[in-house]
This record gives sequence, C-alpha cells and structure tokens, in this order.
Amino acid sequence: MDVKGVTKTIQHRLVLDHISFSLPKGEIIGLVGRNGTGKTTLLRTLAGQYLADEGEVWIQGTNIFVSPMFKEEIFYIDEKANFFASYTLEQLAMFYRSVYPQFDETSYQQLMERYELTKVMRFKAISKGMQGLFKMILAIASRATYLLLDEPFDGLDVIIRKEVIGLLVGYIEESGHTALIASHDLDELDHLVDRVFFLNGATLSLGYELEQTKVQARKLQLVFKTKQVPALLTEQTSILSVQGRVIVVFIEQYTEEFAQKINALEPLLVEELPLNLEDLFMANVHSMQKGDVK
Repeated sequence: MDVKGVTKTIQHRLVLDHISFSLPKGEIIGLVGRNGTGKTTLLRTLAGQYLADEGEVWIQGTNIFVSPMFKEEIFYIDEKANFFASYTLEQLAMFYRSVYPQFDETSYQQLMERYELTKVMRFKAISKGMQGLFKMILAIASRATYLLLDEPFDGLDVIIRKEVIGLLVGYIEESGHTALIASHDLDELDHLVDRVFFLNGATLSLGYELEQTKVQARKLQLVFKTKQVPALLTEQTSILSVQGRVIVVFIEQYTEEFAQKINALEPLLVEELPLNLEDLFMANVHSMQKGDVK
C-alpha cells in the first residue's frame, strides 16, 4: 500500500496534512501520536469510511479511491464498533463473509471453537476482552492483505491480550501480510512492531525501523559540573529530561565523532540507558517542536 498526500479536514480543522507513507509486506507497524492527533481519522480514511479531501491510496498499482474493488484488500474495524452491538457473532461473520471473498471459513470455525465463542452470542453481551478477541478472529479470517487496527489491545486483560497478540503475530508471519496498529500503549508496541510512524500536528514523520534505530541511536544520561545545558545537547540531540545537573538525551545517529564531542565537555558521568519506543516518541515530539525535518 502506498499512501500519497492524503489530506483531511474535519469541522474546519486540518487533521491530516498531505500524509504519505508505504506499508511494506510482512510487517507489523505502529501508528503513534497523542490523543486527538488524527490516528483514527487516518485509519478511517484509508478504509474508505471518510473521503479524503486530497491524495491517493494505491494498492497493486490502482488508486482505491477510484477503484473501490481493491478495498477488499483492507480490513478495518472501528475501535468503537458501535454497529456491532445488536448483532449475534454469526450475523457479523455473515457480513464479513460477503465483503471478503477470500474469507477463511476453516480458520474462523477453528478459532471460534478454540475460544468457546458460539454463533448465538450477541456481541454486546460478551466481555470487552472477548469482543477484542472476536474482532481479531474476523481480521484473520478475512485474509485481507492490510489489517488496520485501532487500539486493538485497549481494555484487554493480560491473558486475552496475549491471545490477541499471538493470533496477530502468527497471521502476519504465516501470510506475509501487513498490520498497521494505532495505539497509545507504547510499552506493548515496543515489543511487537517492526517499525513505527509518528503522527503529530497533522503531519507524519518518516518511520523508525526499531531494530536498526536501536543499533544506531543512543539514550545517554549525562551529569555535568553545573546546571547549564551545553549547546551541543540543545542543538544536536533531543533532550528527554533535565533534573538539576542530570540530563538525559536521545541521539539518533551516534558516532565515535559525536562521542568525542561529548567527552570534550568533560561530563562527570556518561551512562548509556536502555532505549524504548517511548523515548523515540518523546524525541520525535521534540524534533517536531524544533521544526526539524525527518
């Protein structure tokens, strides 16, 4: 999937501003941003629930805004899923069978039996955790190439969350398809996604490939003789925190040359700290505020 210049305004507010990115096959990708930054709007637009004001979404060389037949390659369930409430699980499955011609009936039935979900159960009558599990079963059975998942782990207990994640990872590994997950749970995504996109101020920064980034980048805790923050850090790093003389910074491209520059400042302490997705998010927000281009 190639997203090119997608723009969306809602109630005179620019929510998405010329968003462009590609979703590679066989990866789980995180979509991260503060509440209200447009994550759900982006997913709804990609899925065709909203009409884009500008831009295109291409699948297999075709603009799906022009040829909607390719929308069967996309699976999306709104996080609220309000229309689900009054239907039985079988009625909902019948709807998705009609939408997705590659619907995998065998997998669907096996997973329903495995988790003791029955046809006559009403969606609104089962727990939130089982609702999340059922939605993931539908996503997998759809055999869609692109799964757009909006807060799929929200409100799930530990056991159900592990089941949902296991189903998702297994499906992506087996099928070679792609999942785009919008979530505020950075800890969960940190151990799950291959790369992450940051949505901030209606714009999207280019995605970090997490494993590669963790090799190239560094999170350092530095202690100096005075409380003054050196210009090198304010100009060439993202400052994650300052507590007295203790400064924690993120350096996206850490080199031997940069290490020598830090040593030249004669810090009292230089300590490398574990780098996680929350650090990347905070560094990205910092860069956007400075107006850095990514």
